[in-house]
Amino acid sequence: MTDKKILIVDDDQTNRKFLNIVLSKNPNPNTNIKIIEAENGSDALSKLDNDISLILLDIYMPIMDGIEFMKNIQMNNPQYSNIPIIVLSTDDTKKQEAISWGAKDFIIKPVNPVNLWEKISKYL
Repeated sequence: MTDKKILIVDDDQTNRKFLNIVLSKNPNPNTNIKIIEAENGSDALSKLDNDISLILLDIYMPIMDGIEFMKNIQMNNPQYSNIPIIVLSTDDTKKQEAISWGAKDFIIKPVNPVNLWEKISKYL
């Protein structure tokens, strides 16, 4: 069995709980998902390590938003720039900016669990 760590970065506790529930229904029986949560980009930076397999990232958060988080990785923490990031946002006008700062994919909220797993499975 393969262990995969997914970092959920969202300031909304309800969104984090929903993503936890979706991720607990992992369709791949050969993969064990471990979830790490962060409330904003700054919190997420403190939890980053090379064992993280994927980041699910909100855009609008206090302290450090999702775009600033991705900029920080690209400019100050390039050792983490290979971790796939899927942005989850209600604002589709941020898609191009998110992709330009390193996001691999972009999902409009509310998140469809089937769609999320299709995206996640590309990177795990």
